[in-house]
Amino acid sequence: MLRRLSSRSSLIGLGLILIAIAFIALFFLPWQVELSLNLFISYLVDRRSRVMIDSPEIVTFRRVIADRFLLQSAYVFLTGIVLLAAGLFKQTNR
Repeated sequence: MLRRLSSRSSLIGLGLILIAIAFIALFFLPWQVELSLNLFISYLVDRRSRVMIDSPEIVTFRRVIADRFLLQSAYVFLTGIVLLAAGLFKQTNR
């Protein structure tokens, strides 16, 4: 009995933790995008002498970075939902 309760509660707890991590990651999304973009721009500056910040490539890259972080958060969120549902609707073996 204790083992079944433990596995259900651990699935529920892990699911809730993953959901919380996904929302926390969304809170830090603008900071993550700017950090990645700054690293990319500094790499370009090292390779070339000048970089146009408002160029279409930089704007597109900013969108790609934001989409990448949003997709990562969505995967973590959906994994948390699956684990939470598995913990809530787990059948007990008799």
